[in-house]
Amino acid sequence: MSKIARAAAMGLTALLAAPTLQASGLPGFSLAAETSRISFYSRDNRKVDAARTEAYLSRVEDLLGCKLEGRAEYYRYGSPEEIAAGTGTYAQGLTFPKTGQIHSTEEFHAHEIVHLVAGQLGNPGLFFQEGLAVALGNEGKWRGQRVDKIAKARVRGWRLSTLVSRFDRLDAETAYPLAGSFVGRLIAAHGASKVAAFFRAAGSSPANTEAAFVRTFGESLDDAGAKWMASL
Repeated sequence: MSKIARAAAMGLTALLAAPTLQASGLPGFSLAAETSRISFYSRDNRKVDAARTEAYLSRVEDLLGCKLEGRAEYYRYGSPEEIAAGTGTYAQGLTFPKTGQIHSTEEFHAHEIVHLVAGQLGNPGLFFQEGLAVALGNEGKWRGQRVDKIAKARVRGWRLSTLVSRFDRLDAETAYPLAGSFVGRLIAAHGASKVAAFFRAAGSSPANTEAAFVRTFGESLDDAGAKWMASL
């Protein structure tokens, strides 16, 4: 696919393609604010929280040991329908890390800021991309519930390798909390910097995910998954 993306209520990531920008931003948007590294564009004078976004970007960079390359652009929309009209993907949030663009219906979108930074590390696949964004950006919650609680009710009978390979075919209400729970446990056990090292080891292709996971954490996906499931 030319664009790796998954629609979900809380956001998604796209790594390979992005809309072509004009020097002044996308048509229909006006410059709403600027920080040292981010230009914020808005439709219909909708608010953006520039200071909070810049501060959270720095926090994620420190956690993952990865600095954003160049400037970023944050586009504030009024609805998922507007994002679909502008990008071709229906979502409340959509990030293009390669070109440094966030498209969001929110004035501050932590989930998508995580994607912006993590997308520069590597691509171990949607399960880990979204799991990291849920664990950090959503603070381990989904629809107001702890993801571990949701995972405990829904994960039995799955193998982690199956969850990883079928992520884009699962219902978002199952896929995202399960991914967030597992990646959250990885962070708790090994630290965010080790998870970032795994993203780097995976490189640009999810085909390397299993081998990169073994090299980084010293066990297979399914062995790690069995321990996670047993701990829920």
